Amino acid sequence: MNKNKIILIGTSPIAGFHVKALKESGLEPIAIASSNRNSSSQEKFAVENNIKKSYSDWKNMINEEKCDGIVIAARIESTIEILEHAIKQNIPILVEKPVSFNSKDIKKLLKNSHEMIMVGYNRRFYKTVNAVKNFVLEEKNAVLASMVAPESSNIRNFFSNTSHSLDMLRYIFGEIRLMYIKKFIVNDIQKGLVATFSNDRKDVIQFIGNWGASDNFALSVFRDTKKFELKPYEELFIYNGMDIIQPTNKNPIRKYVPKLVNRINLESVDEYIKPGFYQQSRAFSELIRNKTKTDLAASLIDAFKDIEICEKLVGKYEDSIL
Repeated sequence: MNKNKIILIGTSPIAGFHVKALKESGLEPIAIASSNRNSSSQEKFAVENNIKKSYSDWKNMINEEKCDGIVIAARIESTIEILEHAIKQNIPILVEKPVSFNSKDIKKLLKNSHEMIMVGYNRRFYKTVNAVKNFVLEEKNAVLASMVAPESSNIRNFFSNTSHSLDMLRYIFGEIRLMYIKKFIVNDIQKGLVATFSNDRKDVIQFIGNWGASDNFALSVFRDTKKFELKPYEELFIYNGMDIIQPTNKNPIRKYVPKLVNRINLESVDEYIKPGFYQQSRAFSELIRNKTKTDLAASLIDAFKDIEICEKLVGKYEDSIL
């Protein structure tokens, strides 16, 4: 059976992770180009990843190569221009998140886009994240949740990385609305925030941005005695009930210890391929074959809504005081 052929734009380490996942899922990367026409990085990348062709101009590659799909893992500042041209080929596209730092750019692109675009929010494919999503969906009543995002105080990192966490919230809880926000500002610079989101089923979701803190990204979901905790997102700890250890003469402190009833880790493939990338590439392969996008994958509309939330939390990228 002939393998579906893929061309890639971007030569960063993330692009390398994509190549490994694409090959493992049965796709064949046939050509690579850098997003920077003045760069020669594509030549080294092609050799290191056993890709036959490299182009100095990504637009020439898109126009000339006969392929079944396009992967864009370029600089965020270049992604919109590349994606706009790639859409004209009317074939499946996997584009790295967040697509753009500006929601207006993505909204403008939506007018001429198609349904065969996946955005690389790969944590949607985590076994751990989907276990939490299933728990929320199975609950008839609302749940309480808390997310911690200790992102560094850098506007670029917030839009490119914390958007991952916000996309997770939308993936797990559906369309969420910002109900409250209090920004933590020191010397006219935003150092963090506390926000509350909710949705149609009245879940209450607290989001804490404590940038630069000695903490890990985490999401906890509570319902009655149950607690589902992703800390980090790659590990899920499930608790139900408490063990109360009474004080003694030797240790006069009463202890409340949550009962760990289950622990879920990522899939074995995630030990040698960047987590979520193999499953994402499999979904991309299915999109190429069947022209149908899985519900797990983020769409261009999702990317637009994720950046809209970022803008509500810290302001427009170009105007932010972060």
